[in-house]
Amino acid sequence: MTRLVSAEKKLRSCLLLLLVFLQPTRSAIVAQEKVSEIVQQAQRLLNTTLADGKLRSFELDGNNGAVMTQLVQPLSLQIAVMQVTAALSREMNLPKWQAMLRALGGDREVLKRFAQMRSHFALLEKRLGAGQDGGIEEQLNQITALSTSSTTWSRIWQQLQILIQEVDNLHDWFDRYQRNSAVVNERTLRDFAETVHSGFTIEKALASIHEAVCPYTMDDEDMQRPDNSSVICDGGVLETLQTALTRANDSFICSLSKSSHQLVYDLYALLTLTDAKGYAMMQFSWMLLRLYGKGSYVTETEKARIDFERRMTEKAEAAQNVLSNLTNWMWKCDTPRSEQVENETYIQFTELLQGYVVNEVDLNQDNTCKESCSAYSNSQEKGCFGNQLCAQSRRCSSGRIYNCGFIEADSNVCVTNKPGRRYDWIQYKSGRVFGQKTECNSSTSKNVKTDSWWRWVFWHCSYCMCLCDQPGPHSDRYVSLQSALAASASNRLVTGVRFVKKDRVLHIQIQEGEALPQGSVNETTLQWQPINPIKVPSGQQETAEDGLGYAALRYEERALDLDDLVAPKGHVITGLRFRKLGGHLNLEAQASPIDFMTGSIDSERAIWLSNDNTPATETNPRTKVSLLSPDVSTRSHTPSVPDSTSDQFIEFQVTSLEKDVSQNTVPFIEATPVAPEPPVWLTGIGIYHKGQPGYGGYVAFRIATLNFSDYMTVSSEEFNYTTEEDTLG
Repeated sequence: MTRLVSAEKKLRSCLLLLLVFLQPTRSAIVAQEKVSEIVQQAQRLLNTTLADGKLRSFELDGNNGAVMTQLVQPLSLQIAVMQVTAALSREMNLPKWQAMLRALGGDREVLKRFAQMRSHFALLEKRLGAGQDGGIEEQLNQITALSTSSTTWSRIWQQLQILIQEVDNLHDWFDRYQRNSAVVNERTLRDFAETVHSGFTIEKALASIHEAVCPYTMDDEDMQRPDNSSVICDGGVLETLQTALTRANDSFICSLSKSSHQLVYDLYALLTLTDAKGYAMMQFSWMLLRLYGKGSYVTETEKARIDFERRMTEKAEAAQNVLSNLTNWMWKCDTPRSEQVENETYIQFTELLQGYVVNEVDLNQDNTCKESCSAYSNSQEKGCFGNQLCAQSRRCSSGRIYNCGFIEADSNVCVTNKPGRRYDWIQYKSGRVFGQKTECNSSTSKNVKTDSWWRWVFWHCSYCMCLCDQPGPHSDRYVSLQSALAASASNRLVTGVRFVKKDRVLHIQIQEGEALPQGSVNETTLQWQPINPIKVPSGQQETAEDGLGYAALRYEERALDLDDLVAPKGHVITGLRFRKLGGHLNLEAQASPIDFMTGSIDSERAIWLSNDNTPATETNPRTKVSLLSPDVSTRSHTPSVPDSTSDQFIEFQVTSLEKDVSQNTVPFIEATPVAPEPPVWLTGIGIYHKGQPGYGGYVAFRIATLNFSDYMTVSSEEFNYTTEEDTLG
């Protein structure tokens, strides 16, 4: 019994080394020869351990610690397949096992052993098929359809699809036999085993697939980089996909339900899954043919194992090289113009600032016209002289008036009572029009003739165009400062984010889910956290002052900092919130340590991430993103593109006077969710601006998905593996 426990411990230690998903250190390297050496070392130990005869075969019953129960990651699945087939092949040589096979029906017993891996194949297959746009294969087909994508990618991907389909078609039958192992007959299994190794064999298909990943061979001595690492996979399909994604237009990238990094990783996973399926069928077929007395197939089995190990390590290296140079940030496209709905697809601050027509006579206590419009840069409305325009439109009597200027003396103003607007358009006597002129005789609008006048002969009482900053029931200008936290103590993390407006207050809402091992998330636990409502007291709605748990925007403080916050390696995002920093709204993100292999979150060691730079910072001060003559964001016929970087800020401002009579506040705020499908750990959150010249654009969230390349390297220290026998020897 002691020997059994010792052997199991040694085996587990070696298998942990096999998992290339080990935490990298400063000296982390990708070393193909070393990985192969570890694989061989594990194989030798595996054979030695299983030769005991007292050990049962490898089982994937969920309780056996030797094989991970969560095999959603492709490399883990490959290693498990190699372990199971090696153990089963070894056991077939044991006298007791041979007797059992004769008694129970050997072919069906072997089939049952392979059936124990069905759920793990299905788990990875399900993840690759998830997503609103049809899963990984459909997403890769979309790249092929792009005129901007590489023709090389299109050609290689079409060839790969044929090969993958060949393997999948045969594996579908294999899966069917596993599900019906009790009734499938010997003739059927014999035909299947022979089919796997006849015609265009599975072995040839797997070799062709791998050649697309790694076009060169390890035997070519010239295939070395200056740093002595292999280049046999340079120019392969993963690198070709990287090039196609780099060349793809923004409208395609933002339409993806995952980051470019995830997309390439999922292609790697698809190819690895196909390899594991093919290898399992090859080994199963040889085992059956051996049982049926058709040969020993020792040489074929061993060669297939060596080839499988080589393909496994080469694919991992190819994926790591590409993924380490590919962005893991994800952002979303605008909702189509015809489908935009306020408070569903976008949010706006209403009447934060708004164009306002007022006569000079109403801007001073003495009702005089001795100054010019430009003299009133920060004032208040003092009255309504003569019951003219001021008596026929909504006034700015309780707010502040800024930045007045003179346009022309006489005009027609289309006054409206539509929510969020005071005027639809203004036409001056010269024919000049501000806004979009339409009919102005309806239940919601009326045409008011507005003429300046002379007081005596010296003073001209001019109508001025100003900005009104008036808090109140018509102005939604509040932002929650409350934290939106995932239940990290229950192993939940943030999996998505969006803006929501509730009770006139803008909130950050997070989607959370349970973290699983190796970057995965339990999809059944996904939920959008309920918003903790904030009620702005009625007594404070007429002021522009901050309150308990919220900030109120105003003319002097209406800036939002634009930043990308990235968690330290080994951490995931578990919370978000806004704070006030130097009068700006500034994003903070909570990051919590997580164990990659187990998916366990350490909520006690969470930290808050932020960017404390301001426009006044001596080094790397923030710069402003300027919106020049912006029209209403939703009027743009051209999709928005990101135009900001970290360490910038944007001020909410009025729309263009000429285009919209300065009636709206821009940029708008994107309300559509940003969440990868399928869900994955998030390691970064950003706020950015996207738009087109001449429009207000949108402030939106973007997210960074887990960088899998960080977990596809092996620490050089881990190569110094020594068995117990070596130590004693």
